[in-house]
Order: sequence, then C-alpha cells, then structure tokens
Amino acid sequence: MGPNAKVVVLNNWTSVRDLLDLRGNVHLAFMPYGSQWRTARKTVMEFLKSSEVDKLLPLQHAESVQLIHDILHNPERWRDYSTRMFGAVIMASVFGIRGTDISPEGKIMTFFDVQAEWSGIVAQGAAPPLEVFPFLKYIPDFLTPWKGYKRRLADVKRRQNKLYHDLASEAKTRIDSGKGQDSFAAAVFRNNHKTEYSQEGLDYLLGLMMEAGSDTTANVFETFVLALATHPKLQAQIYEEVDRVFGQKVMPFASASSDDLPLLRACFYELLRWRPSVPMAIPHATMRDDFYEGMFIPANTTILMNSWAINHDPDEYENPDSFDPSRFLKHPLGLKSTPDTTDKVLDESIEDADTSYGFRRQNYGFGAGRRVCAGQRMAENSMMMTMAKLVWAFDVVPAHADAQLDTSVHAWTDAILMTLKHFGVRFVLRSEDKRAVIEGEWERADGFLRKFE
Repeated sequence: MGPNAKVVVLNNWTSVRDLLDLRGNVHLAFMPYGSQWRTARKTVMEFLKSSEVDKLLPLQHAESVQLIHDILHNPERWRDYSTRMFGAVIMASVFGIRGTDISPEGKIMTFFDVQAEWSGIVAQGAAPPLEVFPFLKYIPDFLTPWKGYKRRLADVKRRQNKLYHDLASEAKTRIDSGKGQDSFAAAVFRNNHKTEYSQEGLDYLLGLMMEAGSDTTANVFETFVLALATHPKLQAQIYEEVDRVFGQKVMPFASASSDDLPLLRACFYELLRWRPSVPMAIPHATMRDDFYEGMFIPANTTILMNSWAINHDPDEYENPDSFDPSRFLKHPLGLKSTPDTTDKVLDESIEDADTSYGFRRQNYGFGAGRRVCAGQRMAENSMMMTMAKLVWAFDVVPAHADAQLDTSVHAWTDAILMTLKHFGVRFVLRSEDKRAVIEGEWERADGFLRKFE
C-alpha cells in the first residue's frame, strides 16, 4: 500500500457496524461525500425504494421466463443467457431498452466485457504499485513488467464512456418519442432542471446502475447453479417446496416477499454468505480523525471491510465453508445458537430503517455504511424469480456423472469481483408437460417485452 498509506481492515461485523453503519465513512471509488453525492444518491434511492422496485416484478418475471426458454433450447450457452438476463432487467428498467442481443457487439455483452477488462486491470499484480513506488509513473510502461497497462486503462475508459453515452442517448431519443416513460432515465431527464447533471454526469449516473445491478447478481446466480449440481438432496428439497407452492402447470412468480418459499430464500442468503461476489467489499475512507476502541484512526484512512472474514468466522458460523442454507432456517442470521442477536437484525426492507442501535445486517454482501448497495430488494426479486423457475423447470446435474465439481475458493477468480471459472453442468427438463408450459409463458413474456423495443 506504500509507506505513507493508512489502512484499517475490518474483520468482524461489530467494527463494520460501528465504523461504517454508525460513523458513515466515504467510498473512495466514486465522488467524495458532499452535496453532489447526496443529490445522486437521492436520485437513485427514489428509483430503488421498495414500492418502486416491486413495480418491476412483471419485467423480472418476463426476463426470467426468457432465460428458462433460452436454456431449454440452447443449454450449452446458459452462462451467456444468464448474463444477458440480469443485464436486460437493468437495461429495460433504467434505460427503457430491451436487451436481447448476446453477440459480442451487443450492448449487454459489451458492458460485461468492459467490466471484465476493468476487473482484470485492478487485479493483484496487473498494474504497477504506484503508491509504493511513485516514480514508476514517470517510466515508460514498455520498460516495466506491466507493458501496456496505460493503454489498457485508456481503452477501458474510452469504451465505457462511449457505451454509457450511447445508452443514455438512445434512451433520450426513445423517451422524446413517447417510449420508456416509466424508466429511471425518463425520471432523471424530467427532473434534470432541478438536479442539473452534466451530460457526462447523466451518462455515468445511468451507467453505474448497470454496474451495480448486473454482474454481481449474475455471479450469484451462477454460484446457485454450481450449488444445485453439487447438492442433489438439497436441490430435491427446493424443488419440493417450489412444486408445493406453484404446482406442475404454473411457472413460479417468486419475489422478496414470497414468505411461502423459506428454503429458497435461505439459499439466497447462504449464496451471499458462502461466496460473496466482492470479498473485500469496496473501499471506504475516513473524512476526519477518529478514535475506535482506544485506537486512533486519522483522516483519509482507507477502510476495507473484509466480507470474506465476516462471512466465514468459525466462531459465528457452523462449518462456515460449507454451503448449508438450513442455517438460515434455524437462525435469521444463519448463526450458531447464540442469544441476544435475533432481536437486533436490521429490517432493510424498511426505507430509512433505524440504524442508531446495535443492529446486525442480514448479510454484508451488499456492503455497509451510507454507501451500502441501494438495490438489495431488486437483486433479491431477480434472484428469487430465476432460482424458483430454474428448479421448477430443470434438474441441474454435473455434465459427466462421475465428475467432481470444484466448490473450493479456487473455483473462483482471485479479483476484486470474484467470478466462477468454467464448470460443466447439464439441465435435465423435469417433464415434457413443462416444455409446453415454458413455451406458452415465453409467448406471453415476449409480447410483454416488445414494449421495450
């Protein structure tokens, strides 16, 4: 980190609560805390509050139907289709544009390609340690072991700028023609006389919604597929629950408020705990000098929340490296049987939930503090939709009967954003009757989604 760097790493939930949730430190990756940040945050929160997010359930249902239909007809490309689906939900809700193209030149795949390139650039060892050796910035990169990193940085910035600008421009054209009036972009454009975003500010405000809501959710879904293939008994239990609620002839319409699917929801919580997409979260920073438990923390100190350590604490969780959703059926936080915690769970479904007491978050996969992810409910709705439909339609099994799929940490990339490496699975249709149901639902879903074309 360099001889002058000041860093604090938080490895337990109480320090995260005290320093991020109750102190409110600042995220380094974006704009500094201030009036501009508050304006942008308010704009996003208005769109992502529960009452507004739940209006998107028909869209999430239709897109998840398309995912199941795509897997039915072309199962070997399931990862491309799941990537498309989660990107398409954001593209339609934010920009009012339908995302069907999974070619490398399409907007959704271009977005994910840019994200992958960005993640690669910030991966450990991919760029020179400028904070440790500042003089490296004056040395041509072709004379260093990091040949081409400046060009890669410039290329990512150029491609990202163009993508976000093109999306915002297309959305504006459609909105001016009377389409997409209920999209996030339409609300932002209507109110820009009050917020006064620059064109670049508008491009990035809308584009960052794609960043926040697409790749992390797609990663969680892929982890779910791996968990199903490696836990057949659990998969059978989930199917029994889904079938009991929806039956054989109705594709599931599940959401964050589906109280009759406790095991499925427990799976969602366990996925976030077991393999968090961002294991070290996003850096925060202190705005002023502070003291915590006798320790002095100066201003401008980087604060890192070690989500991995919090989620895998053996003092808190039984067999923390095991995928075991039942832990969340036994305890609302998935913890060992410990007193005095169940009444301190923060209800994050309530807008402006009280954070002034010793609460504990349901999970820390969405971060903490004033920069906590605002799209938690939207992510849970999308995941509940897709998880329920997938289990209802298919039995997920290893590609080869005798294959032993890797679920260790080595099955994921070592980067800021953990992604699964390739693994082989098959999707076995549960019955021919379900094929007819899927085809019928797809016709209705396609008709609904055409309004975004």
